[in-house]
Amino acid sequence: MKNNDTSNEIAAIDKLITEEARLTELVEELVDIEEFAHHGRPVPHARHYKINVDGTQHVVHTAEITGEEILKLAGRQGCLEFKVVQHFRHGRQESIEAHQRVNLRAPGVERFTTAAKMVQVTIDSRPMTIQAGSYALTELKAKLSVDAARVLDQVIGGEFRELSDQHRIHIKGGEVFVSHVRTGQSS
Repeated sequence: MKNNDTSNEIAAIDKLITEEARLTELVEELVDIEEFAHHGRPVPHARHYKINVDGTQHVVHTAEITGEEILKLAGRQGCLEFKVVQHFRHGRQESIEAHQRVNLRAPGVERFTTAAKMVQVTIDSRPMTIQAGSYALTELKAKLSVDAARVLDQVIGGEFRELSDQHRIHIKGGEVFVSHVRTGQSS
């Protein structure tokens, strides 16, 4: 019986030590990571973290956040693609992928910005830069400065594939397009 009492006491002491460590670890309720970075201080454990995304303050409830979650905070969801840039103290910047996790307690993390993800495509043998993402054909023609009455083909593996008004075209970069007048119509 005495062994069981000792085991219970040890378990109770371990529980108290664990709870005390948790309480001392979470010394702050809300930490502004930008403020800590500006002063060169390490970011303490906290229940909530204030982060700056595109000049707007947001409160998050964990010390880790993904690029996708940052885009969501910035309202950058939809058909077009954006990239996340993490800014550190002393001007260093790093691109963050959508699935990548960011530790807000990492030394020097200041803020985040988002920017349109620009890619290059070719239209009628001339290069153009447009934002990556999904476009309706009419939107894509407008972005590529193609007359709405013209047909737009995408060149894939040397084959010309006419694009349809019913489909969305996903632009990743490197696509080749050719515009031409509609053929086979009688006057």
